[in-house]
Amino acid sequence: MKLKKITSVLCVAALAISMLAGCAGGSGSSSSAAPAAADAVTEAVTKAAEAAADAGTTAAEAGAELTGEPIKIGTIYAMSGGSAAIGTNILRGIDFAVAEINAAGGVNGRPLEVVRGDHAGDAATGRSEAERLITQEKVDVMMGCHMSVVTEVVAQVCQQYGVPMITAISTLDRLSNEEHKDMDYFFRLCPLNSVYVENMLMYLKDSAEQTGEEIKTVAIFTDRAAIGQELIRCVELFKDQYGIELVATVDYTSNATDLSAQVLALKQADPDAILCDSYIGDATLFIQTLKEQNYSPKMIVAKANGFTDPSFITNLGAISNGVASVVEFNPDLVNGVEINEEFKAQFGVDMNGHSAESYTVVWLFKTAIEAAGSTDGEAVKNALAELDIQGEFPGGRKIILPYDRIKFENYDLAGETHYRDNTSASVAIAQIQDGEWKTVWPFSFTETKIAYPAPLQ
Repeated sequence: MKLKKITSVLCVAALAISMLAGCAGGSGSSSSAAPAAADAVTEAVTKAAEAAADAGTTAAEAGAELTGEPIKIGTIYAMSGGSAAIGTNILRGIDFAVAEINAAGGVNGRPLEVVRGDHAGDAATGRSEAERLITQEKVDVMMGCHMSVVTEVVAQVCQQYGVPMITAISTLDRLSNEEHKDMDYFFRLCPLNSVYVENMLMYLKDSAEQTGEEIKTVAIFTDRAAIGQELIRCVELFKDQYGIELVATVDYTSNATDLSAQVLALKQADPDAILCDSYIGDATLFIQTLKEQNYSPKMIVAKANGFTDPSFITNLGAISNGVASVVEFNPDLVNGVEINEEFKAQFGVDMNGHSAESYTVVWLFKTAIEAAGSTDGEAVKNALAELDIQGEFPGGRKIILPYDRIKFENYDLAGETHYRDNTSASVAIAQIQDGEWKTVWPFSFTETKIAYPAPLQ
């Protein structure tokens, strides 16, 4: 039976119960913080139960159809340290999926339970948390870790113990290359770094359909750090394939205080489009300097990072209009509008790429476990390898990402073989219009047209 829209009351109740289970099994909190967190979740469960009773049911009745031992999903994300905010957002997507699945009958009648681990931004901690979740908490499957270097070591632990793992977010190309050929318990949902950049070039070529002008030349503006080198590498990899000439590479040192020379160099190169990758402070200064030098490129396309930071538009106001960026999800994607509205009603914020991708992974595990008929690691691994989700999950939600198929395959990318990647994975391009990010590509996923040339008013 097709999944119906879950009522707010039922979703709150299921989510609270899921959070309680996760807090009980997780780590990374001090002894004084843990009781406080437990008290907060207990209060949330109580309120949810009271609200459900007011609606003519109870939280217990809502979950009455769920029987048997919980199916445990281990999660390893940053819950402390500098990346804790990212981890929190990812966990919202997981909790939301678990809540609606449990409210609709669970997985073969069994409830899903989230057991959390905290890698705190450290690979060694991620390894020990993976060991704990597998050997002590007895998780059935694993999700993680939003930092590729942590994901790599956690995947090694999962391979050792035969626990299926899907990364929703880690994009480093080499996670699925020949070096990791035999790590057959590890799967990747999200696009690779090189796919991000290839999609940027695809967008530039496709844009002529709406703008009437071909993009033939590009310049790169980027940090000298690793993020910048990766952008340069990938542009070099694909530019000839898309008939694009790279006319300038302009870089700078992180946390710049003056980008006048760099903007002048871009102005002199006069590309049809600028491709960029910067952290928030440098991204803000870059656009401010463009304005100061009265330089308005026809197109600016960023590889996310600082350009999609929530403070970017706030910092710049109207002069940010016209900037475009890759996004893994945007609230106006036509196939994700409904689920985003429900998510925002629950958490008070829109989904973003991280929460949407982690949400999707929970549905992937549900589908694979049901296909396997058990939680046996090898059986679930084999089911994941055979999955071919087209359009929507069986009895469940549509794929809410900017593509309509999920299938894990081995394939060649730019002359290098990769293993168990979601070969349909891609990103969307959003552009700031009237102070909001609006999806403009792929054209089939949006009704918004490209603002061209970029106004940068």
